[in-house]
Amino acid sequence: MKNNTLQLKYRKRNLFRIISLIFLLIVLRYFYIQIIQHSYFKVESGDNYQHIVKIKPPRGIIYDRNGIELVSNRETFSIEIYPAYYNEEFNVNLFYEMIYSANKRSQLLIDKNQFRESITKKKSNRAYKYKPVLVIDYIDFETRALINENKLDFPGLIFKKNPARFYSDSLRLSHVLGYLRPVSDKDIYPIGDYDKLDNKGKGGIEKEYEELLRGKKGVRIHLVDTYGQDFGIDEDANNTSETPGKDLFLTIDYNLQFKIEKLLKGYKGAVICMNPRNGEVLAMASAPDYSLKEFIGPLKTETWEKWKKENILVNRALRGGYGPASIYKLVAGIMFIEENDIPINEKVFCDGTFRLEDQRKDEGFVIQHCWKEEGHGNVNLHDAITQSCNVYFYDRILKYQDKNKYIIDVLSDYANKLGFNKKTGIVLSERTGNIPNNDYMVRVRGKSWPKRGLMPSLVIGQSDNIVTPIQIINFINLIAMKGKTFKPKLILNEESIPFESKISNYVWNEIQFAMHSVVNDEKGTGFMMKNNNANIYGKTGTLQLTALKQSGYSNQNSLFSGYVEKNGEMMSLVVIIENVDEDSKSISKKISKNIFDYYIENNFSKKGQ
Repeated sequence: MKNNTLQLKYRKRNLFRIISLIFLLIVLRYFYIQIIQHSYFKVESGDNYQHIVKIKPPRGIIYDRNGIELVSNRETFSIEIYPAYYNEEFNVNLFYEMIYSANKRSQLLIDKNQFRESITKKKSNRAYKYKPVLVIDYIDFETRALINENKLDFPGLIFKKNPARFYSDSLRLSHVLGYLRPVSDKDIYPIGDYDKLDNKGKGGIEKEYEELLRGKKGVRIHLVDTYGQDFGIDEDANNTSETPGKDLFLTIDYNLQFKIEKLLKGYKGAVICMNPRNGEVLAMASAPDYSLKEFIGPLKTETWEKWKKENILVNRALRGGYGPASIYKLVAGIMFIEENDIPINEKVFCDGTFRLEDQRKDEGFVIQHCWKEEGHGNVNLHDAITQSCNVYFYDRILKYQDKNKYIIDVLSDYANKLGFNKKTGIVLSERTGNIPNNDYMVRVRGKSWPKRGLMPSLVIGQSDNIVTPIQIINFINLIAMKGKTFKPKLILNEESIPFESKISNYVWNEIQFAMHSVVNDEKGTGFMMKNNNANIYGKTGTLQLTALKQSGYSNQNSLFSGYVEKNGEMMSLVVIIENVDEDSKSISKKISKNIFDYYIENNFSKKGQ
């Protein structure tokens, strides 16, 4: 027993000696590295530690079709402070005064006391003293020069070049061009495509062509020591130059766009102008719009929230959902001619009213009205389109329904063939719309067709029909080109992609003839737009908004869509103005006339008489 005890003590003593020896070796090694070899390892670490600096490339410039700059770049600057070089001589009061006087929209500057405390704290921290602190982003050259004149008052302050977007003072085009916003966490990839302070296209062309416009960052590898102090670029490292973003030429005509934006001021609605021969969008305006200059530097939160609340960010030309009103009579007219069940020259008498059986009652009728109280008299299809007679279409569609109880499906199929109820394929975000068929009625209203009381409303573009302005003008292009047109495009050098609808040529001729009479016949609803220097074709429309009327608001949308032709050249347009009163229901025609007259004078007249 005694021997065992002695043996255990001996083992404990040896274990303690071993542990003590190991500890002594660690201490000696630590002393050797930290004291004797301190200078050597400091140099070695400084020589070998690298810091990667990424250089932002200039973003691609966006031009109109004629080379006019729509979005360009201007040199701006950011202000940073190196905590290591900051001291009590830094005149914080003067610095803040100069910044605020030059840039009242700044949101990056913190409270003066917080500023002093933050920089001082970072200066005392070895890990942060040589890391620059961003104070404010996006100051212009004049502000930089002003601060630079007093640079001795701001030790530690540096400027960094920061290319920023620059926008026209006279033209908006905001819904088409889009905007840049700071990247989110999901935008920052491990490979480093985006960094924390980068911006990215978040709307319009800026978003859809982000990869082309943004370019590629350059890389500068700097040598720094263990404290982060920069010793300059490592010339032996793999440094790369930045690649500027690609420039884009839009199909937009600056002067035409400018004209339209002025005409739309004070209204809500949308205007699109196109070339039916190739699908080029010549102008696209959505009102109200917004200033892209608000995105230079930090965007005020209250501004962004106001835009969202008032739907100002919505591109009504592509995402606005509207009833097509009487423009839809052209779809019905195409169906009437193509189906050929009822002679198109057969006349219907319009006295301003139409007696319609009321299915909600065991007996009785409801009275549907034509827009013209005294009626149009005896009219055929051509007259009905020219004068926009509702009664003719009420009568015809119900006669078709007597022959085919699911006429709603036939009409819907024709609308689909003509480009409605589907996206046009334009590069920007757009709405699908809705053209009801029997399945829709079962799903939404809970009853299968026929529903005799709804068909008259549907055939004149009221009730559940929802279309977009881009769909309407695409349809008008199809008529202008007699069944063959092109997908709407916004980039000038992109291929024009054809779209074809297999409707007989006879139908197109009849519809064109009627649309020409709308503008050129004295009885036509668009006669005020007649221009003796070119051929104008069109269709007017007024959408009744019952819900708005009952709520005390203006109860109509004013619509016009058509095209002008001269010497083989064409321009089509659609104009929709929201919530107008009775006195202003012709506003879409007035705006359209202005646009047509301007285009005829400034474009067609230059191409030979």
